[in-house]
Amino acid sequence: MQRRPDSIIENKQRILHRFSFADSIVNRSVIGWVYLVVLLLFFGMQFVFASFAPTPPLPVFFLVAIGIGLRGAEIFAARKIPIRDDSRNRLFAVPSIAWTLVFALLLALFTRQPDTNYFGMLILPILEAAIYFSLVTTMAVAALAAAISVFWVVYVAGFHPPYASGEILEASTLVLVYFVVGCLVWLLVNLLRDREERLRQQVNDLNAARGRLIEEEKLAAIGRLASAVAHEIRNPVAIISSALETSASTSISAKEREEMARIATLEAKRLERLTTDFLTYARPGSGAFNLVDVSVLIGYIVSIVQPHALQNNLRINTQMCDGSHVFGDEGQLQQALLNLMRNAIEASPQNAIISITAGSITKEYLHIRIENAGSAIPPHVVRHIFEPFFTAKEGGTGLGLAIVRSIVDRHHGELMLERNDPDHIVFTMMLPILKPTKDSQLHMETEF
Repeated sequence: MQRRPDSIIENKQRILHRFSFADSIVNRSVIGWVYLVVLLLFFGMQFVFASFAPTPPLPVFFLVAIGIGLRGAEIFAARKIPIRDDSRNRLFAVPSIAWTLVFALLLALFTRQPDTNYFGMLILPILEAAIYFSLVTTMAVAALAAAISVFWVVYVAGFHPPYASGEILEASTLVLVYFVVGCLVWLLVNLLRDREERLRQQVNDLNAARGRLIEEEKLAAIGRLASAVAHEIRNPVAIISSALETSASTSISAKEREEMARIATLEAKRLERLTTDFLTYARPGSGAFNLVDVSVLIGYIVSIVQPHALQNNLRINTQMCDGSHVFGDEGQLQQALLNLMRNAIEASPQNAIISITAGSITKEYLHIRIENAGSAIPPHVVRHIFEPFFTAKEGGTGLGLAIVRSIVDRHHGELMLERNDPDHIVFTMMLPILKPTKDSQLHMETEF
């Protein structure tokens, strides 16, 4: 089974959104929240283990309060930064990295304890550098974090050896973690970026392919349409030409000449009707859209088709909502309803009833249903009923329903064969409602 380009593009776009690193992680607000949560966790650990360590001095509280305030300001300001604005994101990242390095060292100094847990926070600026900057910059930030850890070992020893072996081992472990994590995260980030770029390129290629397929389909449709037009025009032109040649012959009687002239006239009228319908279909009107009263619209169409219906002993029932309006081109909507009503009249048997029902079944759309009696439309006809130049009616142009559908499409509505049973053939137009009326109810019913 061949997959449609549209579905392939949608799948690719879903994958791109799922793995889009910039959309899911590289967001200044997210990074600000991570910093804030980690700061609160590290600060809270001192109270959890208060039995092993004294309560932090007052300067630590002030410093933590400053850090919380700065991160809160960053989170608020970052909401206005576009996700893919790399320059502004990096502009925020530089002071954020520098502040975190200094902030961790200040917290350790103000804590006044040889063993401090705040150096674990130094992993965050390394991760941030890996997200926004090159590998060299990431390693430079890791080196600064390592220098701070080594400095702390020397500082705790009063800048005089020998240094405690446990402190040296702990500092060495942190230094190793800084560099390893920095390298791995940078590689992972760039792997995700490469994958995102490949997916984006594939989506662009698929969009270009879809555009080419649409253009090819348009050309093919134009070719089919031109072929159909040529076929439909050729027949009446051939009949007219034959009739004129025959009437010019001296071997036929005057009565036969009159018959040939009549045939030529009928075919000329059919050709004119075909040309008019084709122009209407191929070049739909571009009139302004206005508020259209559906009751007035249907009443006008019923008054036009009423004489034709009476000739066939047909009755027309109308049932509509009071105050229902749609936003559209009144002239085109009249033409669409007129085509549907004419089809219903021509398809109805003698003494039948044609029903027109208009109502706002939903808050968004108004439904106009036209129901007539008669034989059900054959399945092989239903499949092509809205195609241009397809007709099962003798003498028809095959453009009536195609014109109606093009008009309804222009109004962002929908045309459908809602029911196709013997004596119950229902065509429905769904048109968007500009301002739906809450208390609209079907209350008007007349019979002609």
